Amino acid sequence: MTGGGGLQFTMPRYFFNVRDEKEMKDAEGVELADRDEAHRQAFVTAGEMLKAADRKFLRTDVWEMHVIDEAGKTVCRLRFSAEDCD
Repeated sequence: MTGGGGLQFTMPRYFFNVRDEKEMKDAEGVELADRDEAHRQAFVTAGEMLKAADRKFLRTDVWEMHVIDEAGKTVCRLRFSAEDCD
């Protein structure tokens, strides 16, 4: 993104690492405006991933998304657990 006077602005990059039965590191990340947008993206992405997992989610003790910034600082951590009570 280019600002006035030819200055170039880059948005910060955030990484959405997931742990369920295995750990999935986000190697690419995504550029977002700020930490608030990273929080919103975490909620949306977690919802989509859990919906796609369907009942497989019930086989996992805890599903976790750990969002970090480019410096490796934690932005937020979402944890979900479920219990199948047949």
